[in-house]
Amino acid sequence: MVSPVQKLLEEARIFPRKNCKWPGILRLEKIHQPCVVEDISAGGCRIATKTKNLKQNAKVVLEVESKKLRFHGEIRWTRTDEAGIEFLYQD
Repeated sequence: MVSPVQKLLEEARIFPRKNCKWPGILRLEKIHQPCVVEDISAGGCRIATKTKNLKQNAKVVLEVESKKLRFHGEIRWTRTDEAGIEFLYQD
């Protein structure tokens, strides 16, 4: 269930989101873990992954080999088994 605050945040997004199911690799320092990009926009994405090692504002690299994409970003939020990433730039 989406909280009223979360709903307001989603409606306030600058960029529209596109649903997807892209397998990827999330790189955080020496940790490389599998993830699935569940939705994406020009400004960020939501991923499904284990969030135990993820901290808010941590710098990450997200690689989506099947789409030949690599994004550099920061973790903005984490919940059980998912996280939000704001993109800083793309290779």
